[in-house]
Amino acid sequence: MGKRAMRKAQVDPGLVGRYLARTVYEIDTRRVLVRSGTRLSESLLRGLSRHGVTDIWVTDEVMNDLEIRETVHFETREITRTALQNVLTNAANPAASPVGNTRAVVDAACRLVDDILHNDHVLHNIERIRSWDAYTFEHSIQVAIISIIIGRELRLPPEQLQRLGVGAMLHDIGKVLIPQEILNKQGTLTDDEFDVMKTHARLGWDLVHEQFAMIMPTSSIVIMQHHERLDGSGYPHGLPGGQIHLNSRIVAVADVFDAMRANRIYRKRRMPKEVWTALTRDAGRRLDARSVAALFNRVALVSQGEIVRLSNGMLAIVTEPSQGAPLEPKVRVVADEADTPIRPYDWDLRGSGCIVETTLDRWPAKVRERGELGTLDAMVT
Repeated sequence: MGKRAMRKAQVDPGLVGRYLARTVYEIDTRRVLVRSGTRLSESLLRGLSRHGVTDIWVTDEVMNDLEIRETVHFETREITRTALQNVLTNAANPAASPVGNTRAVVDAACRLVDDILHNDHVLHNIERIRSWDAYTFEHSIQVAIISIIIGRELRLPPEQLQRLGVGAMLHDIGKVLIPQEILNKQGTLTDDEFDVMKTHARLGWDLVHEQFAMIMPTSSIVIMQHHERLDGSGYPHGLPGGQIHLNSRIVAVADVFDAMRANRIYRKRRMPKEVWTALTRDAGRRLDARSVAALFNRVALVSQGEIVRLSNGMLAIVTEPSQGAPLEPKVRVVADEADTPIRPYDWDLRGSGCIVETTLDRWPAKVRERGELGTLDAMVT
């Protein structure tokens, strides 16, 4: 089918007739569910939903000149997924092979570091596609990637980046020992439940030291400290900033950022402006200011291919994130304030007074009713 541009989309009947732009795999087994290039039908979309897939990449003819940049290679992601899956599956099993599992995690972290160090893109697009029921697993991979990007921006040496990556991959390992009814609760935790949830930091630390003794201390410290906060308000020990390791401070920022951007069963992801406001407000107070600055300097707050509503009401697709101005990317405007498709045009929002107000998981109903991008394709051609 040739090389087509891609955009993220929520699994939805409105995608019938479009083409899958990236192969979708089952989270646990990595078995292929639907291959890239497949024309999407109602039955296929229902099947993806049944497997817990909430977001996919689809082709979009309006964006036929846009190439989505990858932060890490597909093969690296697969190796990382396999390594982390083996660790999380066997973490509490004394009969498992800790040496082999540890070596695989370290090797995966080295590959992540190598990919990121050799990636010259100014801003990185971080995947937001994951299934709700595999949140902890996918979140750990995302946090590792984001942490390494932050560490690179802070000019940490490669060997420290590798140890940072290992700690970030394993930061939530203690959650394998948290009761499933608490871990997967579809609502706000009670005070008692939250107290149990908070034990995952100590449980993870103990587990790694019992089962993975060869993990370096600068990696394992992240497991214990990633919920500590500079003002002493964090847990498990309420440490002040000076006692929190740099690796832990970096992972804390990556952890908060990715958690806010993710859809959960019990809540929708936070909008870009909310994420920006929350992290900049906490920078230097609860979160490490240099790490927050490095994050927004190197990680896109709104990624290429995302559908966005602008503050002037127009509907657009992000074509290029903007360094130093996270809410002012370059976009392609495709519909007016009333969601009526217009002839697409490119607009650099920097300094325009217009910002990204919200991101959308799908095209509004009015756009779909008017033929969604088919109408726009005709206008372009």
